[in-house]
Amino acid sequence: MPEQAGTESGIIVVELSADHELEADHVDAVVEVKASAFFTGAAALTNAKEVAALVRGLEDLGVPRTAFTLQAVQAETSEGLLSRSSSATYTVRIRLDQLERVGDVLAACTTLKQATLRELRWGYARELAARQEWIEALAGESVKKARRVAAGLGVKLAGLHRFTERTSESLPFNPGRGGYGGGGEDVVPVTSSAGYGKVRASLGFTVSHRKKVHVMATAEFRTAPAPES
Repeated sequence: MPEQAGTESGIIVVELSADHELEADHVDAVVEVKASAFFTGAAALTNAKEVAALVRGLEDLGVPRTAFTLQAVQAETSEGLLSRSSSATYTVRIRLDQLERVGDVLAACTTLKQATLRELRWGYARELAARQEWIEALAGESVKKARRVAAGLGVKLAGLHRFTERTSESLPFNPGRGGYGGGGEDVVPVTSSAGYGKVRASLGFTVSHRKKVHVMATAEFRTAPAPES
């Protein structure tokens, strides 16, 4: 844990930092499905046969119906007329909480010629709580460091003057490219629609996903002369 301390005008400044890894606990698979009929809302999940086939196939793998959400639908009209017989493209989000099943689910998506995996959105439900824990740990270490510095200088701490914190993230961890990097944020776009095999090759596919978080804290403490012995 890098640290730095100094004194200026009766102030002890302590700077600490630490690196942490946060592992994703869920992923949203965004799939586009081309269908021969147009429906809106939740009805598309059961009435558009191509979408319904995708839902049934993933339910057979243990994905619950509640994991599916229709995000968008784009209808293709003939001569400007929109009807139930109009073809449409549906964008479906599939929430996967069992990351060890991601590979099986992605393979199932490709059994339907009308389905194309577009992106994976990795999520971290514990992120806010984890960041708070990391900052609290740095705050505690700041007090210990300031006390050691004060003892060495022959003064005592009179109270906290200012405390600031900062966090930054690296690019997501990508084992297929040798470490961190190779992506934008925690969304992995999939540009190939040729099947699971090519998706695996282009993504360096893994069923886990981590990102690196750098946490920094600066604490300034007022000092007072130590009591004479």
